[in-house]
Amino acid sequence: LAEHAGRVLVGRQPRYPAHRYSALAGFVEVGESVEEAVARELFEEAGVRATQVRYVASQPWPFGGSQLMIGCVAPVESDALTIDTNELEDLKWVDRAGVRAAIDGAIDAPFVAPPPTAVAHSLFRHWLGD
Repeated sequence: LAEHAGRVLVGRQPRYPAHRYSALAGFVEVGESVEEAVARELFEEAGVRATQVRYVASQPWPFGGSQLMIGCVAPVESDALTIDTNELEDLKWVDRAGVRAAIDGAIDAPFVAPPPTAVAHSLFRHWLGD
């Protein structure tokens, strides 16, 4: 979950349900630390440079297989975006009120939050201080 100036970056994949956005995600490459993977994925998908990566939580991937989801928060240098359109359909910065509205399921929320089973949901709640 990239953060900058009191906002977090949310992204949308074309296969998501309507209006659903989430934290950016990717895979750790061989020989790469979790922190390196987070920084690389944020740069590849959104063009933002992480200044620090903090581990928040992990959970097994809930859809089969033997994968582990690791959630991190990373402040970034700038809010200027360069979207990787091969991976994502849209990116946007959202403030605390917008994230709170999405988590609460408000009709006027700027996006639909991922379900509670997703590590991104936990990241949003962590960022809000829940």
